[in-house]
Amino acid sequence: MKNIVFLNSCPIWGGGEKWTFTTAKVLAEDPEFNVHIAAGKNTELYKRAKEAGLKTEAVEVKSGITVLNPFKAKKFINFLKEKKIDIMFLNMSQDLKFGGVTGKIAGLDKIIYRRGSAIPIKDRFYNKFLLKDCVTDIIANSKATKETILKNTSHWLNENKIEVIYNGIDIKKIDQAVKNSVDLKTEFNIKDEKIIIGNIGRLSYQKGHEFLIEAIELLKQERDDFVVLIIGDGEREAEIKNLVNDKGLGDYIIFTGFRDDVYNLLPGLDFLVHTARWEGFGFVIAEAMAAGLPVVSTDVSNISEIIVDGETGYLAEAGNNEDIASKMLKMITQKNKIDFGIKGRKVIENNFSLKIMIENIKRFLN
Repeated sequence: MKNIVFLNSCPIWGGGEKWTFTTAKVLAEDPEFNVHIAAGKNTELYKRAKEAGLKTEAVEVKSGITVLNPFKAKKFINFLKEKKIDIMFLNMSQDLKFGGVTGKIAGLDKIIYRRGSAIPIKDRFYNKFLLKDCVTDIIANSKATKETILKNTSHWLNENKIEVIYNGIDIKKIDQAVKNSVDLKTEFNIKDEKIIIGNIGRLSYQKGHEFLIEAIELLKQERDDFVVLIIGDGEREAEIKNLVNDKGLGDYIIFTGFRDDVYNLLPGLDFLVHTARWEGFGFVIAEAMAAGLPVVSTDVSNISEIIVDGETGYLAEAGNNEDIASKMLKMITQKNKIDFGIKGRKVIENNFSLKIMIENIKRFLN
């Protein structure tokens, strides 16, 4: 039996936390693995792990110079030794620093850094030490992510140390949710003739909501039979809402806030629009495609590895409001949206299912 811990200190719930929770939960069902999750006690990940009956360890990892607090480090090293941890997965940059050093001191067999963001790693001495001397393996969640890992580090980081394992979508869970779909038109008082477009994600700088709003401003000059649901919350919520008010777009945009029933909302959407500045994988895009939805997305990072442009969705230039609006209009008027959705579902089934991901991870761990 292999003893595994997933260290993820992110205070909010996002793609990385979803990956950590799902992967840990599935591996814990296999008698070959004894799985723990280490996370901040007040985080959504810790809460969900507890509720799911997973073994949990409260670890408060802070970014900055205090990341290697000696008392916290000693306590975590003791935990690793007491639980006889063989393998540790690391998530964020502070996890890499804290877990990389403590894992090396504890003598773990494998210290795996999972990189989920297609942002280049800085060529710093401490990154060289962590990635060369502490981390044994790196998982990139897309080819684009692997490329950005190597962008500044290829002169000292061995490319063979990096394995591309795409995120996996729990198709069965999505199919179950579809059977219990939310009636969006009733809940949000939307007229029957309206086309409902969904935007799902944290209200953060990364997700580029201002581009979406400016595209909507252009789109409404062409037609007025649509509404966009912005599903999520985040640090830019007040700023984004003020922008909508300033532009007088209140009739075209509905803020739903954070929803833990996103899968149940998907069947009520006509298509998804995603306007991120960058992505690591684009979980929500793959999830929407698994639910049979076509997608309009900015062509950033790995998105072209998921969306087949012109067949399962449309790719728009990042930050180009006119192009985003044009692709949204093109999707609205697309008569074969159902075919787009069917093809998109096949892409997920064949390449991005949870079953495929878990098989690849188990192979990677053996």
